[in-house]
Amino acid sequence: MSAAQDLHDPEREQLDTQWLYRQGDLVLGPLTGHQLVEKLYAGQVTGKTEVSATGPSGFRKLEELDAFKLHVSKAAAKQRVEAEARALRARRLRQKLFAAAMAAVVLGGLGAGAWQIARYSSVYLPGVKRDELSIEVSTPVITVAKHSRPEELFEYPGEPKQQTAERPSTKPPETTPDKPEARPDSKPEKVASAAGSKPDRRPTGSRPSGKVITDSDGLATEVNYDQAAINRVVKQSQSTLYRCFKEEAERRPGFAAKVPLEFTIGNDGRVAQLWVDHPQLKKGPLFDCLLGEMKKWPFKPYKGERATVNLAFTIGKK
Repeated sequence: MSAAQDLHDPEREQLDTQWLYRQGDLVLGPLTGHQLVEKLYAGQVTGKTEVSATGPSGFRKLEELDAFKLHVSKAAAKQRVEAEARALRARRLRQKLFAAAMAAVVLGGLGAGAWQIARYSSVYLPGVKRDELSIEVSTPVITVAKHSRPEELFEYPGEPKQQTAERPSTKPPETTPDKPEARPDSKPEKVASAAGSKPDRRPTGSRPSGKVITDSDGLATEVNYDQAAINRVVKQSQSTLYRCFKEEAERRPGFAAKVPLEFTIGNDGRVAQLWVDHPQLKKGPLFDCLLGEMKKWPFKPYKGERATVNLAFTIGKK
């Protein structure tokens, strides 16, 4: 009896039967039931795949057939385990990539910071060698700014001295007053002598609020800028120009020169104009670097006549 049941086992018959299966709009096959099971575990078909035995029978889902139900469950469990393993591997890979990126950012930041510190130390810190470049600074001289400073007033070594027009005299032409005719019966008039008297050149109006200085012509000028404060700012900030001279020395091997500077401080406390009294450095990268740094110097705003500062740097090799 059992042998007869084995001969008519429906599950075995389904595994031995030839099957057609659908993938989208295509009908593929035929395949045996054993081949369908292999595709099931390989993930090429699922329990929702519709199959049909060769013949007039219609298509049914694979999970509805008794011979394939157990295999569908096992294949689904296998697919879930493999999906979780793939997700875990992908998550670990992302974590490794993130850690590597963070390490690269940290190392890059440390490298950039070390470079900035080394660059700052080589330029600004006292006692640190600046590639054997010697920089000496003269004491600044502060004067009242001129209204104009034409370039032709510069005199450079090896160039002929240019003649400038003499300032016209402001004194009126001397005239000899006519002597009055002497009258025998008249008394001589008393004439007040003006010899030796000087015109009063002091500023008129209200009492000046700033310091009043007198130039060589006797003209009094009121200045409101604080020379001591300007000297302090220049002394504290002049080292910021070392970088400009160092870069110029890199552009010009063997660079050594005395570089006189003259700059005007505007009433807003910022450097308004700069002159470099050197024939080869009047314009160019060094001039641009110096002016850019000096515009950052924090002078105090003031009113009245503008201040001009003369400063000289002597550059050479140690």
